Amino acid sequence: MIKYIYSKPYFLFLAFITILLIIGFINIKEMLDINIHDTYLVISYLDFALLSSFIYGALGLIYFALIRFNLSLIKWMTIAHVIISIGGYCSIASFFLLIRETAPGDFETLLDDMHFNERINWGIFITSFIIIITQILFFINAIYALIKGRR
Repeated sequence: MIKYIYSKPYFLFLAFITILLIIGFINIKEMLDINIHDTYLVISYLDFALLSSFIYGALGLIYFALIRFNLSLIKWMTIAHVIISIGGYCSIASFFLLIRETAPGDFETLLDDMHFNERINWGIFITSFIIIITQILFFINAIYALIKGRR
């Protein structure tokens, strides 16, 4: 499996794009609410899926070009980037499913739900930060491949 990730990372990104678009078209009328402290970002699932697909498509296209031109990539960077980029996105989606809706009622339950959601938000933030750092690894890997040249 690791060898496949290294040799054809663009195929994994293509498969992931397909899954994202299917989810986006299934939830076409639903909205994704992202709460960052006092700021709410509201975006439709379809728009978010299209934006994410564009980003992952660009990554897959760059990997395809680098491999097609037989440029040597750093193995561990490629594997880490693919696993963290796709796995991190799936983790963030899982975190969003865990967020508890707060309803009026028992004050203690409300505080527990708010505390739980705060931890989930920290998980989303940390995972997003790790994904961004991993994209820096991708650019280092791509620049290294361009400088080093063909295998």
